[in-house]
Amino acid sequence: MFPLAHTRLFPWLVVAAFAVAVIVPPRLAAGDEPMKSSTTQPSTQPISRPLVGISYFPGWWVEKPNKWTTPRTNIDWREQFPERRPTLGEYNTQETTNAEIALAAEHGVDFFAILWYPPSTVSKESPMLARGLEQFIHSPNAKRMKFIIEFCNHPPFATPTEKEWEACIAAWMPAFKHPSHLRVGGRLVFKVHAAGQFWADAGEKLDVAKARLDKLRAAVRAEGLGEMVIGAGGLGPISPDLWPVKLFDFTGDYMMVPPLAAAEKDYPFEPLAEFLRDLRLERRKNALPYMPVVAAGWNPRPWKDPRPTFAFPTREQWVAELRRLAEDFREDFGDEAQAKTQPSGRWGIPRPDGTIEQAFTIYAWNEFGEGGIVAPTRGEGAMKLEGIREVFGVR
Repeated sequence: MFPLAHTRLFPWLVVAAFAVAVIVPPRLAAGDEPMKSSTTQPSTQPISRPLVGISYFPGWWVEKPNKWTTPRTNIDWREQFPERRPTLGEYNTQETTNAEIALAAEHGVDFFAILWYPPSTVSKESPMLARGLEQFIHSPNAKRMKFIIEFCNHPPFATPTEKEWEACIAAWMPAFKHPSHLRVGGRLVFKVHAAGQFWADAGEKLDVAKARLDKLRAAVRAEGLGEMVIGAGGLGPISPDLWPVKLFDFTGDYMMVPPLAAAEKDYPFEPLAEFLRDLRLERRKNALPYMPVVAAGWNPRPWKDPRPTFAFPTREQWVAELRRLAEDFREDFGDEAQAKTQPSGRWGIPRPDGTIEQAFTIYAWNEFGEGGIVAPTRGEGAMKLEGIREVFGVR
């Protein structure tokens, strides 16, 4: 039985599958240059804590229908689940984005992985879904943290034609040019949400798929922006001879859900955390580096999702899970004394020299309907952000 993968709008299957001291670089003072990747350092430098990323869903608009209504009924579910209402703003407005960036940066978040959806002739949501990226790059607080684009290419937002792919590249260019776009080893970081769909849109032809990524890389070079490092999600075990190795530089899941039966009562948080723990250990064996994911929760009851639901973590459970992840990173990469002989592990984003920039993502900042929530809410306050700062500190 395969684990249930998560996509933004449609469930789908994918095939194939400690408390520690954390070294934290000093925090930037106001007016300093935006955070630079530690990738300019030789691989023999002491190990620092991983980059902390959080996936960001820009799907909260005022226009009706919207994501605050239950599918098929258009009944606003906020009254039934008031504890999920965000305190910084219930809609993706510029004001809300400004406040989110400021608070995330203050609590040690290094980057948002912002979901970006291409135009669709089937869905009318595309223009509204583009607001998240636009609002970040236009925010006066943008210099306080980084971002990457996660290209959400699952149906109905797939891009099967060359013309549509070129339109996507043109739309991304202003973001690539922004000084807060995350770079690792000097390379712009980019991620394809659904590798399988990207492969299918290319007719499962390696030359077609590679040509599309080459076109993206060439467009970035033509603008004087240098090279790219490209990741992909929705992949299981990867051996060196499989097609993803010939296309992508690393992998990373947006979210994965344990293959449990749906039940009237929520499962405890621990089975969810353990599932993702085991997943990152398994992915360490892959032919490509893996950027792990940690779940802030999974409970899509407001949206009547048929998949299993899990209780939200307590403060103690959340901090404990982050500490387990920090310890796993230290074991994977080695401590400071081991750095010269073990300069790089397998979790994160690769640098040009073959070593790895430690990095992970959290599902998610604002999946209020599905239950992946780090943003402050009426029920939890800023508990999850406080846990991130407690464990990983602030750069």
